[in-house]
Amino acid sequence: MSEQVTELIKAAKTHPDLFKKEYIFTKEESESIDVLINQLICDKFNTTKEKGDALENLIEKIFKKHSVYKVKRNLKTTTNEIDLFLELDFFGNQVNKSIEKECLPDEVLVECKNYSTKLEVSWIGKFASLLRVSSLKDGFFVTKKGITGRHSWDASEGLIRKLALKDGNRILHFLLEDFIHLQGKTIFDVIKLKKQSLDLDVDVEKWIESHELESKLQK
Repeated sequence: MSEQVTELIKAAKTHPDLFKKEYIFTKEESESIDVLINQLICDKFNTTKEKGDALENLIEKIFKKHSVYKVKRNLKTTTNEIDLFLELDFFGNQVNKSIEKECLPDEVLVECKNYSTKLEVSWIGKFASLLRVSSLKDGFFVTKKGITGRHSWDASEGLIRKLALKDGNRILHFLLEDFIHLQGKTIFDVIKLKKQSLDLDVDVEKWIESHELESKLQK
């Protein structure tokens, strides 16, 4: 490792707030993401592929921002196609280790489902199987309307928690509203909240402020 890189890492540990400015979502970045989310809410797409691509485009934009993750799309295995594959970039890796207490997984499979209804437990089962085949432990499951389950141990939500306990597979479920109004936040903040909810089996929703776009999502 070069002396310059070593000094940068040392500076990051000493002055983390200065480095956070490099990967906090700005007002402009947040607003451009909100525009894409609003398009997904309005659901005016000509084809099913266009509809699916729209959600993948959004997630790619969010996770590639600030060079935290490298993103690969539509990777084909012998039996499946992976929507997105995330791998920590050099900058993201250094920040993760030096500032953010390693809250981000190094490699993640991402499944995007732009459906108009909540997804049943079978979808989580299929995604868990894909993680096993890929020999990965971490997955992000992104939906527009959510997954079934009235509480943390019911249906799809329950399977996610049982998989975490049994296999150590961590599937984090994200809704569109998790990415609304990111101004002043980092992708670390968003993921950390989901991890805490899963790992501690607590409801973190009381700490999440509502946003005007959410009313449209609930229609």
